[in-house]
Amino acid sequence: MLSAWSNRARSLPIAWRPPTGTLPMAVFVVLIAICFGNSTVEANWVPDSAGLTNLALVAAFFMGILALIKRVPWPVALGIGALLAPEAAFFGAHRALAHSHPSDPTDPLALAGTWIGRILNGDDIYDPSFDLYMLYMLFWVVGGWLSWCALRWRQPLLGLAPGAAAFATNVLNAPDNQSGYVVSFLFLTLGVLLWTSYVRSMDTATARRVRLSSDARWDFWETGVVVMAGVIVIGLLAPPLTTTDRTIDIENGSFRGWAELQQRLNHPVAFGRGTSSGTSTGFASLAQLAGPIHKTGGVVFTYTISGSYGGPRYFRGFNLDSTATSQGGSYWRYPGDAAALSLPVEKNVSPPYAESYSGQASATFKIQMLKPPETAPNVLFYPSTLLKVDRTATAHAWRGNQAPPGLLPADKLQSIDRLSVPGSNGSAGSYAVSVGYSTATEDQLRAAGSAYPPWLDPYRNFAGTYRSPGQADVVPLTSSAYRTKGTLQRIHDLAVQVTQGKDNPYDQATAIESYLRSTYQYTLTPTVPPRDVDPLDYFLFTSKEGYCEYFASAMGDMLKSLGIPTRLVNGYGPGSFDEKLSKYVVRESDIHTWVEAYFPGYGWIPFEPTPDGTYFPIPRGSASAVCARDSEVCSSGDQVAAGAEAGGVRGPDRGALDTGELGLGGGAFGQSPVPGGFPTLLVALALLIAGIWLFVSRYLRPRTVSGVWRRTSLLSGLAGVKSRAGETPIEFGARLAREMPEAATPARELAQNFAVAAYAPHDVAAATRTPVMAAWEELRPLLLRRVRGRLKLAS
Repeated sequence: MLSAWSNRARSLPIAWRPPTGTLPMAVFVVLIAICFGNSTVEANWVPDSAGLTNLALVAAFFMGILALIKRVPWPVALGIGALLAPEAAFFGAHRALAHSHPSDPTDPLALAGTWIGRILNGDDIYDPSFDLYMLYMLFWVVGGWLSWCALRWRQPLLGLAPGAAAFATNVLNAPDNQSGYVVSFLFLTLGVLLWTSYVRSMDTATARRVRLSSDARWDFWETGVVVMAGVIVIGLLAPPLTTTDRTIDIENGSFRGWAELQQRLNHPVAFGRGTSSGTSTGFASLAQLAGPIHKTGGVVFTYTISGSYGGPRYFRGFNLDSTATSQGGSYWRYPGDAAALSLPVEKNVSPPYAESYSGQASATFKIQMLKPPETAPNVLFYPSTLLKVDRTATAHAWRGNQAPPGLLPADKLQSIDRLSVPGSNGSAGSYAVSVGYSTATEDQLRAAGSAYPPWLDPYRNFAGTYRSPGQADVVPLTSSAYRTKGTLQRIHDLAVQVTQGKDNPYDQATAIESYLRSTYQYTLTPTVPPRDVDPLDYFLFTSKEGYCEYFASAMGDMLKSLGIPTRLVNGYGPGSFDEKLSKYVVRESDIHTWVEAYFPGYGWIPFEPTPDGTYFPIPRGSASAVCARDSEVCSSGDQVAAGAEAGGVRGPDRGALDTGELGLGGGAFGQSPVPGGFPTLLVALALLIAGIWLFVSRYLRPRTVSGVWRRTSLLSGLAGVKSRAGETPIEFGARLAREMPEAATPARELAQNFAVAAYAPHDVAAATRTPVMAAWEELRPLLLRRVRGRLKLAS
């Protein structure tokens, strides 16, 4: 069967025409490019990426034209496409680039030199506009390579490779609203394979001079459509072949390399070599306000709880108790091993703490570390305060460079800022950790007062000083301010305003927590401030939107400005409960930063200022919680329902990926041309087309002589030759032959044989079935062509 494109090409007064099957293949290329582009726009890896689909379509069109011009050698065509990729990406991302770098030179060579310098010194890692540029360049490759492979080399599977890798990353790391795209991709991939196989079969038959009957073509398509529909239905409805849940293995296996590359482009963290077993991405030893980010969804670890645990399930990795300034802005950080106290912690032995606290309860967590963080492969994560762990480890405590000497015993720890383990495997594998958590009530914390020991002075450092709560005097410290004087003063004035009337540190902390949660909006795509504006100042007084690092940094600075000892903690939230595994699963998307303030007699108490709909203010005074769903010592009747667990965090019904408030801005290529319901509409349209095709296929292939005659009468009428009352079959056949000269021979043969079948004895009539069917196979395409021609004229 020749495509409509090929049929039309016959009538063109030129020697060249596209190869057989070009138009359907081009349609598949367009639909697959739309599927890849819209899926990535939905994932929203980078703001202002709505033009990805349009750019992919432009690349597909351009490379498709080059593919069809056979005189252009393939190295030349691919070289042209590669050279145009940076220019096309710049056109797509120029608005974001101009907004982020208004002072960049306009000369192309000078601009290229500027960006090469940024890449070499690492500034591009923190630049969302550069990430957008790279994403646009990727989708120029996606559309162009797919079009070239499909139309020139007739190898669509090879062309799918870069787009399928991006698509797999979207599905694994941003699964929300991707189901329709998955079904569309499955349908389109099967369709393009079916069409490629058909075209190759026809080309092979032509080359070997084999004449195929028209029924052979109908058989091919009918079987292919049935098989394609069956595969899709089986894939959607059939149960898995095994009852073992392999989701975690898949997510951390096949596509991890590409996911880490995407994360490298889109999340502002440093990347190391990790361990041989593979590492997860995104976790960092700092809380930097670096503009829009995207969280990936790879699995980091799983855990169960032994006993009843009433504390917040925040798994600490680094205590951030130092501040610094860089080109990317001022931030909280873990300062590393310099000036730190490192003490060995023996297996199942309590660390040597210098202080003990009132109101403590304990529980045990069994953790299976699957993919340690790439930036912290040796860190052991645990909630609350470490009591003991079943591994030999090292406890690191940062004392700061401002604490007066001699205040802390050399062999004692006030707290553990990082817990690490030796060995090349790092924290990978299983470990059990016993932890203590505070059961102090709100009244007890209010009464704790502000008689802070001197070793806490570095945790109160604000603008190079610390301020005693409720007092006007300030005590100078040796460090310098890490934000400008004006910004620090505005932060302090805001803290005083928010805490007006509160006469104790606990009420002041809860007032600030409530103010941030009620006044500011959570989003992963906050507005990028001008380059000369402090990001925290811009967050607090201009944009009022951000993610957890913004909220935690704001609360930390406001508490410090009031003289309250404060630190931030980087780690992971509680994750989500997996019914099949009967465990909690913690993913890269559960990375979180929260605030801890010190209260005399009770130690470090966590606060939650981030209003993302997942984390909530932490309940106080809970000695035990209702039994967790996976607890080994609770009966099923005691287990808590989803979302009812204590600890200030929504329970195991939490979605696997926190996407935040994802807004889609318009890039240089404009909004995607296909509405959000594209996958559902495509699937519905495909099923409708498949159903119509099967009906038409069955109708045009009757099994009886009478059925052939009925269909001949119908198609002849549609072609303009209607049967007349009282007209015999032979008379009708003769008239059909006169009015359709191209169909004269099969029309007469069909009419004559049908007359015999209708009026001759049974044994004679039975012998006419074969010639009737043969005449029908020859007459059918001629009638269909005439019907199609009349429809074109009517339109």
